[in-house]
Amino acid sequence: MEVHHHPDLHHKPKPWKEYLLEYLMIFLAVMTGFFAESYREHLSDKSKEKEYLLALRSELQTDTLHYNKQLTSIFYIRPLIDSLFENAKDPAKYNYTLIGTWNTPINEKNFIYAPALAIIQQLKSSGNLRLIDKKDIGLKIIEYETYIEGTYRREYNTIDAASNKLYAIEDDLCDYTEFNNWLNKDMLLNKDMLSGSKAGDLGKLLSYNMPLKVRDPVQLNRLANSAVNYKGWMAGYIPILYEAKKQAVDLLKLINDEYGAEE
Repeated sequence: MEVHHHPDLHHKPKPWKEYLLEYLMIFLAVMTGFFAESYREHLSDKSKEKEYLLALRSELQTDTLHYNKQLTSIFYIRPLIDSLFENAKDPAKYNYTLIGTWNTPINEKNFIYAPALAIIQQLKSSGNLRLIDKKDIGLKIIEYETYIEGTYRREYNTIDAASNKLYAIEDDLCDYTEFNNWLNKDMLLNKDMLSGSKAGDLGKLLSYNMPLKVRDPVQLNRLANSAVNYKGWMAGYIPILYEAKKQAVDLLKLINDEYGAEE
């Protein structure tokens, strides 16, 4: 005869306190996991922030070095432009030749510098600018980038155009035979320097004169005026360089305050 087992009609449900305890344990386990993951992400973000800011520090140090070099070059070239102006205004005095002593450095010396802003652009494009925890550093990064891409870049482009105009007028008015000979010597010397045979001799090359093909005072006045225009934009570039340098140095100080100066 088959025996049927009936459910225990006397089984009691768990006390509500036991359900509450189980809920609290699950809640605590979930929250502990959440906080652990958040802390791990926080450590990862701090590591990335430090990596970005130290890379930015290196970039800013390069920028600052170049700003100093450009300022030194400007103060070196400015009096030479005065000589070039006099040369063009009174060419007969110089046998209708642009004298290389002052003209060569103007043509050869590059005193404009375009900061790459590679790290800042990477921070922005990747959305990682949010990683910069210090508000003052984040604001200074945006301030520096805005200045370089705005005021600084406009001045850079204007001076580049002024220098190209001066060179273009020289192209029209001058005989480049001696310049061509100078270039050949320069290229040969650089080849020798690669082999180590004449290292350090590059600065010993003589400057090149540029005989004028025309004697038209109107054309020569264009050359003189373009030199003055170049000098004028150069004068305006000086405070722009100082401001760019100041902003870079200020940002460097904030980064060094946060992570310590390099040893």
